[in-house]
Amino acid sequence: MKKLLATLVITLGTAALAQSNVDPKAQKEDQRNDASRIETGIDSTEVLPGLSGSKAQKQADQQQASGAQKSSDAALMNKANAFNLKGTLKKGSDRDEVILSRQNQNLPDVELDVRDQTQVMLDGKKVAVGDIPEGAQVRASFQLVEDDAVAVELNATSPKKGTQSK
Repeated sequence: MKKLLATLVITLGTAALAQSNVDPKAQKEDQRNDASRIETGIDSTEVLPGLSGSKAQKQADQQQASGAQKSSDAALMNKANAFNLKGTLKKGSDRDEVILSRQNQNLPDVELDVRDQTQVMLDGKKVAVGDIPEGAQVRASFQLVEDDAVAVELNATSPKKGTQSK
C-alpha cells in the first residue's frame, strides 16, 4: 500500500511540475504574440458577413424580418441604381412580365417582371403593360431582386406600320 501511495505521489508531483514548467513558456509566447499583433479595429465577424452568426448577417436578418417588403419596394423604385436596356417587345408578354428581344444586338431575350409600382409609358402616355403592342421599341430600367429582373420603368414607342413582327 505504501508503494502504491508513493507511486501516486511521485506521478502527481511530476505531472504538476511539468505543468508549471509549461505555463511560463506559454505565457512568454502569448506576450510575444500580443506585442506583435496588429490592431485593425475590425471584428472578425464583420469580415465575412455572409457567414452565419456574423453581426452583419444578424442585422440583415432582423431588418428583413421587420418590414423587408416595404423597404424593398422603396429600393426597387430607386431609378438611380437601376440597370438599363433596349429591346423590342416580343409576343407572349403579359401583365406580369414582358419579354424584350435584343436580336439586333446579338444578345439573348430578357424577361422582366412587372409590378404594380412599375411605371409604364407608351409614346409619352401612361398605359397598362397590356396596351403596349408587339414589336414596340422599349427602353427599360430594371433592378435585380434575388434571381428576378424587376422592371422599374418601361418606356415604349409604338412600332411603325408594316414593321410589326408576326
